[in-house]
Amino acid sequence: MASYKNVNTDYTLTCNDGNGIFTINAQTIFNGNVIYTVPATTDFAFLTVAANNTGAITDGGLLMKTNANSYAGFRFDTTVSAWQTSPNVYANGFPITAYANLTGVPSGANTQIQFNNNNLFGASANLTFDQATSQLRLTGTQIFDKIDALPANVANAVVVYSATVGAGGTGLYAQSAPAGGADELVANYKAIVYGIIF
Repeated sequence: MASYKNVNTDYTLTCNDGNGIFTINAQTIFNGNVIYTVPATTDFAFLTVAANNTGAITDGGLLMKTNANSYAGFRFDTTVSAWQTSPNVYANGFPITAYANLTGVPSGANTQIQFNNNNLFGASANLTFDQATSQLRLTGTQIFDKIDALPANVANAVVVYSATVGAGGTGLYAQSAPAGGADELVANYKAIVYGIIF
C-alpha cells in the first residue's frame, strides 16, 4: 500500500551536516524540477529524463544555472530527432533564445571539404573549396563513372560526364549550353590517326 507525506512549506533532509549519503533503494519519480547544488553521481551509465514518457513529451533534457536568474538548456527534441542547446532558457526549459541543433566539429583545416571517414568527420588538404574565390581544388585522381541517362544542358555552364565510348576513344564528354550536343574528348592515339587521315 502506498503512503504519502504532504508538507505546506519547504522540506529539507540533512545527513551528517551535509556531508552524509542519502540512499534511496527504489525507483524514484520526481514530479517537478530537480536542482543539484553540489556534484551528483550515479551508479548507472545513464540518467533517464521523462522515464514515464509515452510520446506526449516531445523534448526533455538538462538545465545549467548560468547566474542568479538565468539558465542554459540542453535537450533532445523528438520532433526533429536531434540534440539541441540554448544559452538562455526559463527555469522550466522553455527557450528565451531559440534552441539550435548540435553540429559536429569540422575536421581538418579551413577550406577543407568534409567527408564521411569511417563514420567520423574527415578532411584532406587534397580536397578544398575557397569560398572567397569560388575555387574547388582536387589534388589527385578524379574518377568519372559511366552514367546511363545523359544530362540536360545547364545554362552558362559546362557539364563533364562519362558515357559510352565513342569515336574519340575516351567516353569522357563535355556538354555546354546553348550550343547543345556533347563533344567527346579525343584520345591521343585517335588524334594521331585523325591527323594522318585528314
